[in-house]
Amino acid sequence: MQAIKSLSLGGSGRALVVIGLHVMVIYLVATSLGIVKAPVLSQPMEAVLIATPQESKPIQPPVVKPQLVEPTLEIPQPDTVPIPQVQVPADLPASNAISAPLSNAMESTELQVASRVSPVYPAASLRANEEGAVILRVLVDEQGRPLQVDVLKSSGYQRLDDAAKRAVGHWVFVPPKQDGQTVRSWSRVQVRFELKNA
Repeated sequence: MQAIKSLSLGGSGRALVVIGLHVMVIYLVATSLGIVKAPVLSQPMEAVLIATPQESKPIQPPVVKPQLVEPTLEIPQPDTVPIPQVQVPADLPASNAISAPLSNAMESTELQVASRVSPVYPAASLRANEEGAVILRVLVDEQGRPLQVDVLKSSGYQRLDDAAKRAVGHWVFVPPKQDGQTVRSWSRVQVRFELKNA
């Protein structure tokens, strides 16, 4: 009896193995025919693209051009400043006080002035109320330019005398002619400095 029990247990185990093999064969046939889908043991790989950050260009600050404003300077003019007046006569009469001319220059008192520069009244003379007349003796070359300017009669003020000499030194005269050629000559010029109230 015991032998029958062990045999029957062995037969059921074999039966289970045979049933399992049949089930497996049926499953394989069914999956190969597409009736049953085989389970997926591994998930497909997914590629994820990560966007790289783009380098941002540095922002340039706007260029601001400064606006140039021209300053204005207002100088107040006092009401009591005298207005200087410089008188320059074109020709002077001959004088006995004039020394003898140079040997190569002729004496002429009637030289015309082609171009003249007005003397500048010295500021110190304006403040000191200095005025007067200066008589100058001018040596003019063949082109009419002053070569030498001497004071024949002073105004009494060195500043006025110097201002007159500087101005006349820039004048252009009409030189006289001798035998059809222009020659050097002496001439006289008077410059008067006068103050007049406004």
